[in-house]
This record gives sequence, C-alpha cells and structure tokens, in this order.
Amino acid sequence: MSALSEETIFHVEVVKLLLQMAWSDDELDPEEREQIRIAATKWGVPPSDLQMLMQRLDEGEPLPVPNLKLLRKKPEVAIAAARRLMLADGKIQQGEADMLAQIKEMLTVPSDAPSS
Repeated sequence: MSALSEETIFHVEVVKLLLQMAWSDDELDPEEREQIRIAATKWGVPPSDLQMLMQRLDEGEPLPVPNLKLLRKKPEVAIAAARRLMLADGKIQQGEADMLAQIKEMLTVPSDAPSS
C-alpha cells in the first residue's frame, strides 16, 4: 500500500468534517451523500477510505473526529466545502448552519492562541 500525499490526507480530514456536518441533523440526504462522494473523488480520497467512513455512518457507528490542526492549515478549503455541502440538499437546517458557524470558529483560531 502506498503512502498518501499530504494533500490527500488533508482531503480525507475534510471528508470527515463534511460527514460530521451532514450528520448534524441526524440524517444524510442522498444529495449530501453524493456531494461528499463527488468531492472525495475529485480530491483523490482513496475509495476504501470513503467507503469505510460511509459504512460507519450507515451502521450508526461514531465517525472519526477530523484533525482540526491539519484543517487549520487551509481553513478556507474546508469552510468552502462545508458551505457547499450545507446548500447541497436545497434546504438549510438550523443544525447545519450552527455547525458551519462552529467550523469557521474552530478553523480560524490563531495558531498561537492558548489551547483550552
């Protein structure tokens, strides 16, 4: 098995973030699932990784927590992907809007800020 590039690892973390966001309203709409699949494919996320994440979601197992430290390296990419996902199903749920606000806050914390 070949090692994943830093860019691919970053995008796996974005997919984890998107799945957390999509599941914030306790359902994954087909439009959201497809948007995540398309993005993951475009980003070169290994199909086995995407399948494992989707399977965990389908089976009601906890999703892995995204690596925020890694996502903070390019917060604009993760936030833009989250915004696109929020609009994918044509309806904005309050939970999704709240989660987008939380994502923006978590990813734009200055790197020299003290951790709590």
